[in-house]
Amino acid sequence: MLEQHPVPRRTLLSGALSTAALAATGPSLLAGCTDSGGTPNTAVNNADVKLPTYTPYAGAKPDFPGNAEGLLDAFSGYPNPAPQAFPAPPGKGGQVSAFVLTGAPVPPSVDQNPFWQELNKRLNVDLKLTITPGGDMPVKFAALVAGDDLPDFIVPALFTPSGLGAGIANLPAWLSAKCQDLSPYLSGDAVKEYPFLANIPSAAWKQCVYNGGIYGLPVPRGVGGTLMFRRDDLFAQLKANPDPASYAEFRDVCKAVTDPRASRWAATTGALMYFVQHMVGVPNRWRLDGGKLTHAAETEQFRKALADVLQLVKDGYAHPDSNIANAPVKKWFNAGNTVLNPDRYTAWPQYYAENVAGPGFDIGGMRPPRYDGGGFAGTWQSEPTNNFTALKKADAGKIKDLLAIANWLAAPFGTQEWLFRRFGVEGVHYTMSNGGPAQTQAGITETALGIRYIVDAPDAIFIPGNAAATRKSYEYQKSIIPTSVKDPTVGYFSDAWSRKRAALDTILNTYQTDILSGRKPLSAWDDAVKEWRQGGGDEVRGQFQDQLA
Repeated sequence: MLEQHPVPRRTLLSGALSTAALAATGPSLLAGCTDSGGTPNTAVNNADVKLPTYTPYAGAKPDFPGNAEGLLDAFSGYPNPAPQAFPAPPGKGGQVSAFVLTGAPVPPSVDQNPFWQELNKRLNVDLKLTITPGGDMPVKFAALVAGDDLPDFIVPALFTPSGLGAGIANLPAWLSAKCQDLSPYLSGDAVKEYPFLANIPSAAWKQCVYNGGIYGLPVPRGVGGTLMFRRDDLFAQLKANPDPASYAEFRDVCKAVTDPRASRWAATTGALMYFVQHMVGVPNRWRLDGGKLTHAAETEQFRKALADVLQLVKDGYAHPDSNIANAPVKKWFNAGNTVLNPDRYTAWPQYYAENVAGPGFDIGGMRPPRYDGGGFAGTWQSEPTNNFTALKKADAGKIKDLLAIANWLAAPFGTQEWLFRRFGVEGVHYTMSNGGPAQTQAGITETALGIRYIVDAPDAIFIPGNAAATRKSYEYQKSIIPTSVKDPTVGYFSDAWSRKRAALDTILNTYQTDILSGRKPLSAWDDAVKEWRQGGGDEVRGQFQDQLA
């Protein structure tokens, strides 16, 4: 997911692109991408791939250490002075091109962008970036592939393979035909030539495996995923219960914090749906039982959540504009129009950076209780890879040059390189305050080049200038990860899911919105599931089950 503007599971399924845009990618991407005679993309072949040898970088010591379960390291402040990881630029001059995405407004072009110019200097290359907003990615990517003039670095997946796969029809065949198998350069101990790529955990590399090889560079993220953010300052002011122990107590919280006269509601309709699903035990996309997959939408637990949220909406606890297109949910939360909002853990520092409530602003995470009480419900675990980047086929010398640049782009937290990549040049793009960088307007405008989506270092928990918030974010992740629920299809690829996910999501989301808006009865959900199955859901299920078997 894009960090600047994450799209959590506010509705049943998140991050779906429009059906029309996604469908537009199909025919173009199939052209020239038939089986090239390489290794077939089967679960057996992919299981035999030797992943890069994980070699953690012994750099900055975290104030609160992570663990092998997926808990991230947390840092109260940035090292000062930060060590320089590279004695010289990694590039050999010349031009390097990349097709990247961004969730922020597209920044100024290189001739008007001092950050981009400094980046070129530090890399010692002329970096040609095609920066594409996430919503435009499918159509722009289809045009790129149709023209067959691929850049060196290609971001073909907005999300991970088991999620969206960028809507590319027959993605494995396209990778085999057009992109470089990186196994000879990165498999096993070969990755040690690039120590910061070796610093990326194995779980992230697993989602770059296709056709019996390593076909991408991962952008790793924490598995803590999406949480229900809570305006702790407002909860304190309203004397509301921040930790309801059952659905009944949560309903009482919604009533206590809602005041339409003050333009304040508990949450959006989608946020309520997100949270109640956890309480009743809706699976994380799929449930695997006895070798058979059941989709979340098919479960009785989902129907129960839908019925309960419908009543919460009728009671007036949801923001009345919840269902408008591109609803500004982050702004509503920051302004106090809603006091609960689901978002990815990476949004924690963003909320503080965009705080409009003043110095008293305080946020935390609300854990979902079991519906009838008796402890907390498991939260949905996120995938360990945000997206991956493929490299255009080239000779060995060129590939090694590109991997050297990728190694620089993966320099970890605590280094000068990481600080520059994220925040720019001190005094121009940020200032240091309370042990952390605070971006200037120039920093916000110029640094959003999308290079974080080429490859990235392992993520860290760090709210710049706010050690207390960093600790709070860390403690929340520490509390939920041991009981978090994994999607059983993570690491497997369904071509039908890649091509049809947007259309399938649209079916379910449209019915869900119509039911919660009162336009359709609750019983219409049976029709939604029937349409979903006939529209490709059963096909997707079959492809995943074949691989899981």
